[in-house]
Amino acid sequence: MLRKSLQIILSIVLAIGLVACGGRYSVPDNVLKNAIAISVNQTEQQISQELKLSADPKVSIDRVKITEQSPLKIQGSDGFHVKGVYDFTLKLPKRQESQSDNPFDLYLQRKPEGKTQTWQLAQRTEDDWNLQPIGARKG
Repeated sequence: MLRKSLQIILSIVLAIGLVACGGRYSVPDNVLKNAIAISVNQTEQQISQELKLSADPKVSIDRVKITEQSPLKIQGSDGFHVKGVYDFTLKLPKRQESQSDNPFDLYLQRKPEGKTQTWQLAQRTEDDWNLQPIGARKG
């Protein structure tokens, strides 16, 4: 009886340890929101130029939900292919527009540098990656 109880307790401790240590790393929420904002801003700037708006709209990324995340290497460093949906608010000079459940499909590269991690938005080119800094995060 005691042996069976010990086996159960050890199994639970081992399972918790494996989940805690083996859990896959996730992209920090603020990094993901900033990466989405960069992508949305690039599109909005192009639209603003085409429509000849006097000021670029301000974009606020609200809810972000990751539906898929897979690790990969980007130029030799750890990266992630992240898909999901987000909500955003577009602030124009005289009005505000909101949209929900917009899909995103991003590649992010993580580079640990001492006690910080530098993140970059990675965009595929024909034969390489175009990297754009997102920001650093204390690790």
